[in-house]
Amino acid sequence: MIVEHKAKGGLIKFDIEIENSKIKDLKITGDFFIYPEDSVLDLENKLKAKTEKESIKAIEEFLSDVKAPGINLEDFRKIFKKAFEEKNVIQSD
Repeated sequence: MIVEHKAKGGLIKFDIEIENSKIKDLKITGDFFIYPEDSVLDLENKLKAKTEKESIKAIEEFLSDVKAPGINLEDFRKIFKKAFEEKNVIQSD
């Protein structure tokens, strides 16, 4: 599923697959900046097999090690909340 959030620093887009309340697969794209640029790949790998709560903790650690102008922890909280809520809605249909 595709989930998006418009942060001050740009659009954050997740192509995310959630299974058993954990992230099975994740691709992060958008028009935001993170330095170093290749750190997004590291983040994607760190988030696999994590729950929503575990993901937020991993993002918090990640953001302390990179520069992400206009992107903060709350932006990631919002997009993860959307993703996990949409997954629950899809499962109940």
